[in-house]
Amino acid sequence: MLPAMTSHPIDLDTLRHGARLAGFAWSDAELEEIRPQVEAALRLLRALEAIPVGDTGPTTHYRTV
Repeated sequence: MLPAMTSHPIDLDTLRHGARLAGFAWSDAELEEIRPQVEAALRLLRALEAIPVGDTGPTTHYRTV
């Protein structure tokens, strides 16, 4: 199980490190530009993390169209 995400705002160093790990060479200005979208995505992930699914079994039937 992964540890719970924190609600701290993401800083430029964290963005820079993540971009470098992903193979991007973005400038600080570019990272500042995407910071709001990254923080919004993290808020959505925190909301998903809060959904109680402890007693829910895995999906065993998938419907494909």
